[in-house]
Amino acid sequence: MSIFRRTTQIILCTTLILLHTSCIQQKNKPVKPAILPIPVSQNISEGSFTLNNDTQLVFENDFKQVAEFLQAYIENGSNIQLKTTNAAQKISFVKDKSITNSEGYELTVSTSGIIISANSPTGAFYGVQSLRQLLPVQFENGSFEGSEVAIQNIEIKDAPQFKYRGMHLDVGRHFFSVDFIKKYIDMMSMLKMNTFHWHLTEDQGWRIEIKKYPKLNEIAAYRKETLIGHYSDQPQKYDGKKYGGYYTQEEVKDIVKYASERQIDVIPEIEMPGHSVAAISAYPELGCTGKQ
Repeated sequence: MSIFRRTTQIILCTTLILLHTSCIQQKNKPVKPAILPIPVSQNISEGSFTLNNDTQLVFENDFKQVAEFLQAYIENGSNIQLKTTNAAQKISFVKDKSITNSEGYELTVSTSGIIISANSPTGAFYGVQSLRQLLPVQFENGSFEGSEVAIQNIEIKDAPQFKYRGMHLDVGRHFFSVDFIKKYIDMMSMLKMNTFHWHLTEDQGWRIEIKKYPKLNEIAAYRKETLIGHYSDQPQKYDGKKYGGYYTQEEVKDIVKYASERQIDVIPEIEMPGHSVAAISAYPELGCTGKQ
């Protein structure tokens, strides 16, 4: 009986060790490269780079902001803390004037280190976005619990085909929070888009604070109710709920700064004279009839 128990214990312990080893191997397995947008060229090779607490971040002063963005992304997404002192393993940002496209970059991941080469901070930032996509998805919400992560060895050379790469967001009809807009900008930056078209005014609501005209925020930023269904539906139905909101000038500055740090320009859309019912409701003297 004792031999049976001992044999069972040995089998159980062996099984647990194998399962534990398998989990560790699975955690350290590199993410299969699936970069979006698809790079101009990429060459995947055998092996991986190990990112851990012994990894140093090295950068030239021109790339300081981009390097700090990468550092914050890694450290906020995991338990890994990058070194600032000399270490054998390095993530290096290198200025390469031979890269003629200002938004182009080269990303080289090898067993000995990671090199992001670019001629501008924008190019370097897009190299970071490709590197970001080579990390486990748990980094996105700060849930990666391992002490190290394997990154697939790969060489990427890339530059955008189109100069204008934008997304539009209509906050006039449907108000979105500052946090949502920042998340929206984050998703744009991951996909290497460079222009945020921010639709701030509409018939249905005025969303930007203008201190000289306070009624724009007191009146024009809100509607007493919202249409249910389509405008052409008869009879028209409404939900009877007051709806609206606006962004203070400080919030607008914060969003513009946030976008700029992610290499995104903001185009504000403020419509005049059409689509201005919200503004005229606050200042009827600006309309053709003088009536609210």
